[in-house]
Amino acid sequence: MTGIPTVTVVIQARMGSTRLPKKMLLPLRDNRSLFFWLITRLQTSQYAQNIVVATSNLEEDQAIVNACTEMKVACSTGSDWDVLSRFYEAAKLFPSEIVVRVCGDSPLIDGKIIDFAVEQLVSKKLDYFSNGNEPPQYAEDGFCAEAFYSKELQNAFDNATWLSEREHVTPFIKKNPTLKKGWQQFRNDYAYKLSVDTTQDLEQVQWIFNHLPNPKTDGMDTIMEIIKREDSIVLPASKLNEGYQKSINDDRKVR
Repeated sequence: MTGIPTVTVVIQARMGSTRLPKKMLLPLRDNRSLFFWLITRLQTSQYAQNIVVATSNLEEDQAIVNACTEMKVACSTGSDWDVLSRFYEAAKLFPSEIVVRVCGDSPLIDGKIIDFAVEQLVSKKLDYFSNGNEPPQYAEDGFCAEAFYSKELQNAFDNATWLSEREHVTPFIKKNPTLKKGWQQFRNDYAYKLSVDTTQDLEQVQWIFNHLPNPKTDGMDTIMEIIKREDSIVLPASKLNEGYQKSINDDRKVR
């Protein structure tokens, strides 16, 4: 597709998971970490000129900074709770017209998903597009990318006041009635949870990685073939987006 504006991918990553501590550096395949495979697979995007990791300034997340240095990937540190602020500062490292948000717990996502989200955003003349992040209809958990324009990120950073809006980056954008938004799954038959939050999640993703013929480049089509094998250990999703729901339940104004 021609006429694609400049694109920066921002990955949110941290070490402090209560359910699966230090998950970003746990091994997935060939003694390589979840973080390694996430970065390696995202680097196959045709449209992303830059990839930057947004982590917190907590001492425990220095391990993420070190991993970025080792892989020669840009990294930015910021508030441990105001994720919108942390994300915004990371995106500023590489000013671009379009920003794509990816969560660090999704090592199976790949460059094709990034390019799909960007193409949908541009071709449909949208302000925001995602192949997931709007459960239950569009919940490609583990493959979710959110694409939007930098000016909308700036507006959210300047004006978001609720805890849920600052902990999860895009709610302010998605709630803005003046913006044109779109959702569409990359594959309509996907109904799984392959983000890594628990030991069971990790085991499922490790199993998939160990069956990928080409783990650097194999996309969702190959992954779905593996999931549907008779010996598959991958289970359909039961709960989705619990973190955001918790923020809604505990919501309050913070600015």
